[in-house]
Amino acid sequence: ESSQKGGKYVNSPETALFQKSRVLFAFDRARRAIVDEQRAILCEGQIDAIRCHQAGIQNVVASQGTALTEQHARLLKRYADTVIFVLDPDKAGQDAAIRSAEHFLAAGLALKVASLPEGEDPDSYAQAHSSSEFLDFIASHEKNFISFKTEILLSDAQHDPIKRAQLITDIVRSVAVIPDGIVRSVFLK
Repeated sequence: ESSQKGGKYVNSPETALFQKSRVLFAFDRARRAIVDEQRAILCEGQIDAIRCHQAGIQNVVASQGTALTEQHARLLKRYADTVIFVLDPDKAGQDAAIRSAEHFLAAGLALKVASLPEGEDPDSYAQAHSSSEFLDFIASHEKNFISFKTEILLSDAQHDPIKRAQLITDIVRSVAVIPDGIVRSVFLK
């Protein structure tokens, strides 16, 4: 038994041939389903994507252990109209979605977020439910990103007027990157 402790994943380094900011895990297997459904489900972890594919949910990809990038958004925009972040129900998952969202909004994607029940991640949820139950749960719990972000930030701001003003500025900044003027105006209202 080794006394050396390792992490859950070994994060491989980037090289000239392998740039994590340009690769989505399982994209080669998910591309056809993403095109057919015009929707991509984006998970936080590679194991989540693997389990979803094993469960028969084929339009699922994951990042390569890095933050989601503009290149990821542009890649998905070539094949789909909508991206759904399926998040672990913790603050880290919410923060990751908020940090990455503007790339997807700026690419002109309809961005949605679906949080799984407390204590679940896509891996465990896909193991315990059929693919149709998984997809039904996502469909009934997905929110557009701007609504999701507003709810998260409002819960942090509570009754503090300064925080609420910062929240409004932050949300307007997210809406401003949306390329479609009509969609932008709907969100601003």
